[in-house]
Amino acid sequence: MTDLFWLMAVTLGPVILAGAIIYALMRQRRLRPDEQRRSDAAARELYQQDENADTRHLGGRS
Repeated sequence: MTDLFWLMAVTLGPVILAGAIIYALMRQRRLRPDEQRRSDAAARELYQQDENADTRHLGGRS
């Protein structure tokens, strides 16, 4: 009985994992150009805010 359990675990485990990965890849979608532009602009804004942040109290730039 234990051998049957391990046989099922070793054969079905990778099959289920591969199925989950394939499902996730199929559900993933590319951003439309306008969504991509908004995402890039938001990321640039966050980086700019980080660059302008006052980090002296943390031992950062003066």
